Amino acid sequence: MGTDKLGTSLPWVDAIADSFPRYSFASFHVDQLPALNALNGALVVDDLKGVPPLGFRIDGTTYTWTATARGIEVVVGDERAETLVELDEATFSSYLNELLTASGSFRTERATMLRGTVDTWRRWEPATRALVSGRPIYTDAVWDTLIGLDGEPLDLLRRFPADGDRDEMRHFLATAGYLHIKGVYSPEEIATFRDEVEYARSQTAPGDPFSWWSLNADSDEVVTRINYLGRYSKVLQELCFEPRLTDFARLANPNFRVCDDRLDGPMVFIKSSNIVKGDGDLGWHVDDGIGGHPVLCPLIQGGIQLDYANPANGQLMVLAGSHRYANHRHQWGEEGNLPVAKLETEPGDLTLHFGDVMHSTPPPTGQAAGRRALYYKFSEEKTFEWVPPGCHYNDALFHADAAGAMSARAATAQAVNDRV
Repeated sequence: MGTDKLGTSLPWVDAIADSFPRYSFASFHVDQLPALNALNGALVVDDLKGVPPLGFRIDGTTYTWTATARGIEVVVGDERAETLVELDEATFSSYLNELLTASGSFRTERATMLRGTVDTWRRWEPATRALVSGRPIYTDAVWDTLIGLDGEPLDLLRRFPADGDRDEMRHFLATAGYLHIKGVYSPEEIATFRDEVEYARSQTAPGDPFSWWSLNADSDEVVTRINYLGRYSKVLQELCFEPRLTDFARLANPNFRVCDDRLDGPMVFIKSSNIVKGDGDLGWHVDDGIGGHPVLCPLIQGGIQLDYANPANGQLMVLAGSHRYANHRHQWGEEGNLPVAKLETEPGDLTLHFGDVMHSTPPPTGQAAGRRALYYKFSEEKTFEWVPPGCHYNDALFHADAAGAMSARAATAQAVNDRV
């Protein structure tokens, strides 16, 4: 596995952090943050109205961030901080550098909530990203930017033919953050891919460190995702370098390389009905949700659709254009006027989406869902320089607990029972 068994830190993870600026806790708050607020404060004013103050503490020194009509102001101390986070300077720097998110800092035990919750800290995160990076916060104002090459609003459910105009495809992907291409693979190819997936499914079992498992309403363990499919299938491994897949993925960036041997390699995602525990149904998220944005992104997920995708069988949903913004976490049904695109695909279709576009795979409405989709990641050379073969940045962040066990994304019945 990519995660170190001792659960300490990995040299390559430390090297990544060391290659980014190390912030002094005091000088950042005294000098840099006021300057950033003067530059970018207007980006956060509306977002932070009425949000309670947030404090950070390192070695007994605390600074509190308070929303104002000009952005934020910083004061020494924590008397007004309804949310108070304790961490060290290395974690604070990683948070500012987007190597860790609020969730990632808390889940990997690099930060402690002295007051409030990780959710109340996370409420400030898009504003933090906007202040530090100048990236605006995602709102329904995004509709004004979802414009095609012809100057007209994008049809968010547009399906491009495989021989469609590449410039239009490239623009749609860059603007909306996803792309749906019809009939890239033949029925015969899809039949072969399905057979290979089912063989891989027959070979994996709960406890496999490269699979995710969930629990359904009948208390059955079902596999949700199988990573590094090359362990079981030469065909699916060689598909990493299939020219059509590569060419379409490079619409996002002509220099992209396929992550054939890292970041989980080629994998299959399998939807099942009535999942009650585990990651069989994923809410709105980004693929760098616990950290690593500058390491992993931009990243493209190329999805070869093996089955029909629709509400009954499970489908991919995307918040159009969100990859270009700092994002809040949203709940299903609470998206308001944001542009939600619900993609309905057929076997042989190819979907592309950026890892940092907000996306979701909600519970199927049917009782016998079984949608399967192969996914292949493509990223820039920097990702290959930073993340070694067999490793994933996110997994390597986790520490061992007191018993020496690693936090895992795979959910077995025993693991589920242990959490209850």
